[in-house]
Amino acid sequence: MITVSDGGRSVVEERGEAYVKGSHTYIRYVETSSGLEGVSTVVKLAPEGVTVLRQGNVRMEQRFVAGKRATGYYEMREGSFRLETDTKRVDIRMQDGIGQAVWSYELWISDSEAGNFEVTIDVQEAVGTV
Repeated sequence: MITVSDGGRSVVEERGEAYVKGSHTYIRYVETSSGLEGVSTVVKLAPEGVTVLRQGNVRMEQRFVAGKRATGYYEMREGSFRLETDTKRVDIRMQDGIGQAVWSYELWISDSEAGNFEVTIDVQEAVGTV
């Protein structure tokens, strides 16, 4: 997953699984990034947009629908706050659980502007696994 935000860029590679159910593709993996270790993440790619759910030490829900604003949340031991996204673009190109999804959005955290983001997820078949 590549996230670009206001000039910064972060790349996270995770092993997980992708599966298709109806017209939706689900990507599930366990986070290894600092601060999110062990958190289970599910990315739901649907014709109408993207939903990201996290469960574990952090609980989060964010929705991304092109041309719309959506409200979500982020909860941790220290407290919780409201997330709001204004999604500019969603482009999902998946076939049989393999492909790419890209979305860009403006983020507000508890009514404070947090920046502009673009996320790219490339789902590839694992090579060399049994």
